[in-house]
Amino acid sequence: MRSVLAALLLLVAAPVAASPRDEVLQADRAFSRLSVAKGSALAFWTYVAKDGRLYGASGPPAIGKDAAAKDLSPKMDVHDDVLSWEPTAGGAGDRLGWTDGRWKLAGKRGTRTGHYLTVWIKEDGQWKVQADMGTTDPQTRTKP
Repeated sequence: MRSVLAALLLLVAAPVAASPRDEVLQADRAFSRLSVAKGSALAFWTYVAKDGRLYGASGPPAIGKDAAAKDLSPKMDVHDDVLSWEPTAGGAGDRLGWTDGRWKLAGKRGTRTGHYLTVWIKEDGQWKVQADMGTTDPQTRTKP
């Protein structure tokens, strides 16, 4: 009886492993937190896969972590512009996942918002961004 109780306690106390979907959503949220805390260039350099691709509004994609950080640096002043996002959906298998959500860029030039889609891969045991693309919401003007 004692061994049965001990086995039950071990089962109840054993940590439940996060599902791949939960892992990829957690990675996306951590990616956004780093962008807010340290700037988007560092966040993308940290989270983009070695051959990851960032698709902008026009032109070819930035390919790789260094290109991603270089592409973002001149577009945003790290001290004034804050890029954040929150996934609203996602899914993953063992090595491939995706997240979808809303982004916001706030700074001295105002606030812009939009939607994004990120494709994630497992690289060296960590979720990394393989492809990232987004759209911008129509801008509304307020009367003075």
